[in-house]
Amino acid sequence: MRIEYPPPQPHGEIRRLLPDFFYVPGTSKLAPATIINRNMVIVRWGDDLTLVNPVRLRPQQEEKLQDLGNVRHAVRLGYYHGCDDLYYRDRFNVTFWRQADSDFYPPVADELLREGGACPVPDGRFIEFSHSRFPEAVMWVPLNGGLLLSCDALQFWDSWHGCSWCGRNLLRLAGFRRGMQVAPTWRLRMTPEGCDPAHWLEEDFQRLLRLPFLHFMAAHGDFCADSAHEQAVAAVTRAFPDLDLAA
Repeated sequence: MRIEYPPPQPHGEIRRLLPDFFYVPGTSKLAPATIINRNMVIVRWGDDLTLVNPVRLRPQQEEKLQDLGNVRHAVRLGYYHGCDDLYYRDRFNVTFWRQADSDFYPPVADELLREGGACPVPDGRFIEFSHSRFPEAVMWVPLNGGLLLSCDALQFWDSWHGCSWCGRNLLRLAGFRRGMQVAPTWRLRMTPEGCDPAHWLEEDFQRLLRLPFLHFMAAHGDFCADSAHEQAVAAVTRAFPDLDLAA
């Protein structure tokens, strides 16, 4: 049976951000003329590559990806992401990781992503948003002083690169600003009806902030280097003014 995988969307070249840490700046079309950026992160450990928030690449960039190492793992961190996961599962026979109910897109998980469970990067960790309506997680890896990878929950925007005029204005109308932030649209979507968004996800973000990290990148936005933890603390404090970070 022939599977019609989604074709590659416009994207840039693979870029190295830190030793053994790379990313691809891609795009996501939300509606006609409404495009926002979408990032794939590549973590290299030895000769093995782990793709986080996978984005399908054009053939030339796919060859460059293989030049970096062996594509071994793909990780889905967000419920509404994953349109290219099946392509990577079939093309490279990767071990595919996702949360148990993160099934908006195929395929099924080869390994379940669990807090306290195994991680494709040695000594890495997952934190699950246990209170959100739909599955979401972050991934921490012990590279370069600590690196935190997110999908939609926490984002850092330094520019609006990769976004069309309509995309930029849609983000602004949705409450996105430059800098680190708890994504406002994600926060509302993940809070159950009748619950207070100002408090509902506090405990999940408390656990996230206990991780030591200097650097950060999400599925949308830009790379935050060197000061990511302090910026994340400020963003979470703005989103949850009553949060006790010492708890």
